Amino acid sequence: MSTITVSGQPAASTRQVPGFIRRCRNALQERRKREKVRAALYGLNGRDLEDIGIAHGDIEYVATHPDIDPRGI
Repeated sequence: MSTITVSGQPAASTRQVPGFIRRCRNALQERRKREKVRAALYGLNGRDLEDIGIAHGDIEYVATHPDIDPRGI
């Protein structure tokens, strides 16, 4: 059962909108961070990637899992 306000709109939906917008904004910011990491890593040559312990095939994994160290440390 939803609460109806004077305007006839459900009261719960007005409280959920800011939360939805915040989650969308946070998701967009995380996506942009991943894109920056991905672009930076693809910009490195094989030798530089080897120096930091990342194989070329690991770039997508590193970009999508920033909290996991690909070197296993």
